Amino acid sequence: MLPWAHTGAPAWPNENPTDPTTATPVAGINLGGAPLSVAFFTAVSATSVTGLVVADTATYWSGFGMVILAILIEIGGLGTMTLGALMALLVAHKLNLRQRLLIASTTGNITYADIQGLVKRIVKYSAILQLFFTPFIFLGLILDGENWYTALGNSLFLSVSAFNNAGFSPYPDNLVHQGTNLLIVIPVMLLLVLGGLGFPVMLQVWSSLRQSPDRQPNWTLNTRIVLSATAVLILVGWLLIVIAEWHNPATIANAPLSEKLLLTLFTAISPRTAGFNVMDIASQSDITWLITDFLMFIGAGPAGTAGGIKVTTAVILVFIVYTEVRAGDAVQLFERRIGRSAQRQAITVVILAFVLLILATATILAQTHFRLDQVLFEVVSAMSTVGLSTGITNHLPVSSQLVLCILMFFGRIGPVTIASALALRPIRRRYEYPKERPIIG
Repeated sequence: MLPWAHTGAPAWPNENPTDPTTATPVAGINLGGAPLSVAFFTAVSATSVTGLVVADTATYWSGFGMVILAILIEIGGLGTMTLGALMALLVAHKLNLRQRLLIASTTGNITYADIQGLVKRIVKYSAILQLFFTPFIFLGLILDGENWYTALGNSLFLSVSAFNNAGFSPYPDNLVHQGTNLLIVIPVMLLLVLGGLGFPVMLQVWSSLRQSPDRQPNWTLNTRIVLSATAVLILVGWLLIVIAEWHNPATIANAPLSEKLLLTLFTAISPRTAGFNVMDIASQSDITWLITDFLMFIGAGPAGTAGGIKVTTAVILVFIVYTEVRAGDAVQLFERRIGRSAQRQAITVVILAFVLLILATATILAQTHFRLDQVLFEVVSAMSTVGLSTGITNHLPVSSQLVLCILMFFGRIGPVTIASALALRPIRRRYEYPKERPIIG
């Protein structure tokens, strides 16, 4: 983020950029410049498609700054999907023919030699989805009272931010003011879910939709896990948040039934992928914060725009425990056996994520006066590249904000890089030690 690309005056005559009904991503440029720490934090947050901010996006950045912000979000989102898919191809390149064919099937039968085609397809499908939903958001903003050029800029920005799971909003209150506008929240929710599924899943689902309805979809194990886990997490998260917030007068207690269901559904979807919010997070109950921490930590699908340890990792971990409890011999899922290397990788990713979470939380607690639940929320949000905040991010010292930047960077490339490094590491054992079982539990 360029340090001088922040706002100094509203762009549109007679409009107040602090008003959520008229805020616009286009504003005058103040050549005085933004502090380097603010520009750096925002740039890291945008390229890691997180959404945590230390300066209000709607009122702080100029029109030029918002354009740069959108470009960084797009690069960060597409770059992550490309990186995730290319890592799968790289793993395939290092394995034998049978294993290569298996990995290639998870990326839509794309071969190692088709990297250029892979990038083109990712960009193509991403652009189509973002442009498809933009008119609906635009219409919703028009009906909400915005003029057409303000609505056009905001709808494009929201579409880019939503699909790339960034959570940046052109409004000071994020999407609280638009929380009951169906033409806005439904497209945003769909973009969040689609972007979080991951490119391999999107490609397979799209191919299935183009096939004859009578033909049974031949989905890979990855696609089945991602789709099933996504549905379960959304529904369970929705139910738990409804229960937790039902009698909370600061959020939905006084809202009509339809609004309660809509607001809580959005609140269940957003933590797994992006940092949009339609309810004031600071007003939510402690139980909702805990549920949100859990959803953020898991995240969404691999090779997509979402963060977290990924649903595939979480599902494999659950079935490892399930198999052990049942004294089973092999971890099986959807009539497929999960290899031991995949099991070890899943356990390693989760343990490393927990270690990083504990270290970062302890570091920030030592530097600030905020409560554990507040700091933990920020740390999980940063590490999972979600962007939801209890409102303390801009009150943290620069050293703590730097910790969050490291978490955002790790959260964006860490799981992919670690998993691939584990899969690619050479194993050349010429001997084995005797086996001995220690006492566990």
